[in-house]
Amino acid sequence: MKAWQMTAAGTPDVLRLTEMDKPQPAAGEVLIQVKAAGFNPIDTKIRAGLAPIAPESGVLGCDVSGIVEAVGEGVSRFQPGDAVFGMAGGVKGTQGALAEYMVADAALLARVPAALSLAEAAALPIPALTADEALRRLAVRSGDEFYISGASGAVGLMAVQMAGLLGASVEGSGGSAGRLATIARYGGKGLLHSEAGQLISAGRQYSKVLDTFGGVSLQTAMQLAAPYAQVATINARAQYDLSQAHAKALTLHAIFLLLPLLSGQGRAQLGTTLERLANLIDEGKLQGLPVVQAGMSDVADIHRRYEAGKLPDKTVLLADF
Repeated sequence: MKAWQMTAAGTPDVLRLTEMDKPQPAAGEVLIQVKAAGFNPIDTKIRAGLAPIAPESGVLGCDVSGIVEAVGEGVSRFQPGDAVFGMAGGVKGTQGALAEYMVADAALLARVPAALSLAEAAALPIPALTADEALRRLAVRSGDEFYISGASGAVGLMAVQMAGLLGASVEGSGGSAGRLATIARYGGKGLLHSEAGQLISAGRQYSKVLDTFGGVSLQTAMQLAAPYAQVATINARAQYDLSQAHAKALTLHAIFLLLPLLSGQGRAQLGTTLERLANLIDEGKLQGLPVVQAGMSDVADIHRRYEAGKLPDKTVLLADF
């Protein structure tokens, strides 16, 4: 089969189209004919060597959608012809989705919601599972005042609507008027990133806060948190001043969704969580994400654009071998 492989850690130029043996499913696995792979920022960090969790095959791509071609021994949830999606590889011990075919642990997969295309489904796993994990760790419930830094991003939009379903009052930041309108379409109240400082000056505080950026954004999140509040971040890779956390007795949560794939702990729940979220989409209670489509042949350029800060929208790479 053909696959896009990182030949070494480095710049996007290390991503090359290669020929590899077509994998076969072992017990508990399915063979997927890949239709699309969701691009995620972690892909660039793995490729650059900043996150030393590259798959042995060199094939990146954590999020996949496609058609089941074959199932391994013991697999009863899926059969050939099923359209499936999941966060199923792209790290140590797995093959990624940037290939014609991919084997995946059946426990990591769910059926594609009828309301979504295969491309839209490929955009969903990491953002949706991250948002779900963040809300679980934050214990978001009805009546909470919930703030999301970066609410117009993929994780943010999923968190906005999931928190709304739980009965929370959701506010969050975006970078433009258009992005604030998107937050509103997903059920939240939007404000510009630059207005967060005004909230702090006015003494505005929230019982639950989610940071989707890290860095200065996490410092702002702690300033916006009320005493004894819960704060979660999806990017804790930096040094931080925790004086606000101490002064307010905050609880901090670091969300690293790939840990179940690397450690095995919590792995079995990923597919069932995706199935629950897929059902909510088909019931009209959750929306999929707005996506931009490109071909896998554009993968190196997509990495370059992201690292240059020129990839503002959730991007899906279609199999175009």
